[in-house]
Amino acid sequence: MTALLAVAALVLLVMAFADHARLRAAAPLARRLDPRSHGRARERRLALPGLVDAVAAALASGLSVQLAFSEIAPTLPRSLGLPTQHAAAGLALGKPIDEAMRSFDSVIAPQDLAPFAIVLGAFARSGGKIGRSLGRVSTLLRGRIALEDERAALTAQGRASAIVLVALAPLGGLFFAVMTPEYVAVLFDRGRWLLIVAIALEVAGSVWLAQILRITSPGADLASLLDAVVVGLDAGLTFELALASLVARAPQVGRLPEARRLLADLALGRGPKESFAAFGAAGPTEARVGALVVAATRFGSPLSELLVTQADALRTSDRRRAEAQARRLPILMLFPLPFCILPALLAIFLGPPLLSLLR
Repeated sequence: MTALLAVAALVLLVMAFADHARLRAAAPLARRLDPRSHGRARERRLALPGLVDAVAAALASGLSVQLAFSEIAPTLPRSLGLPTQHAAAGLALGKPIDEAMRSFDSVIAPQDLAPFAIVLGAFARSGGKIGRSLGRVSTLLRGRIALEDERAALTAQGRASAIVLVALAPLGGLFFAVMTPEYVAVLFDRGRWLLIVAIALEVAGSVWLAQILRITSPGADLASLLDAVVVGLDAGLTFELALASLVARAPQVGRLPEARRLLADLALGRGPKESFAAFGAAGPTEARVGALVVAATRFGSPLSELLVTQADALRTSDRRRAEAQARRLPILMLFPLPFCILPALLAIFLGPPLLSLLR
């Protein structure tokens, strides 16, 4: 009985680890949160676009950033209202906006907070109207949440099916152990080798299914990086300053190595053409983005609109890729079934009864 419980715990732990690895790429903040606070983290994330819209309305009415935070904080969920109050208090004490925004670091993922902080930082330095920029920030956040929810919904059935397949043998063994006392005696006596084989097959099947589920994990999100850069451009920053602000605010942002390499090349005095050519060597998408920036710089085209179009195209491509991966999941999961899951089921379900008949 104890061994069967251990097998059940082992395989379910493997599947839980695989699911956690998939979610880690989409939501890095979740690695620091226990399951009980995951719901509150999602609540804060869903409330963030509303905070951005409220700040935009308050600034449009003539309030300062500090007064805007003070007025909005009581209307927010407590988990987001407290850091908003702390940010307002920091601004009242004379802290720079970038330092005051650090109050949100422990509750909001950096890649979600970075565009908001970039726009407010630019507003604090140069003033002006930032309603359009904050509107783009809230649209960016809502679009990112919707895309991640859609991707999770598309793959939810595959994840649930994988967990059920792996749990069949342990749960079946527990059922037989409870209902038939002789089952345990046979399994741990002459059927020890069947138990070892079943455990090996279950672990192999769990790892195989985990690898299949990992295929559906989102890759480095270049669209979100471009969106954040566009926000910085709308706030009055240059492309280089917008990218540098994003990298500084969100150290886990997608395509971070390529972005740092591009900033280093530009800082070392290499021309935009050479720097973006090196950036484009990372892949065809990066090459298109580099060509757009170079062309806009050369001919004076509005870079912000070009990058918005490119980000929308990338997001559409990501959505279609997620749909294609979700359709492939049932087919890919057929391969571990006959080679690992079914043999483990036969060993657990039929092995001990057959050994009893042969005695």
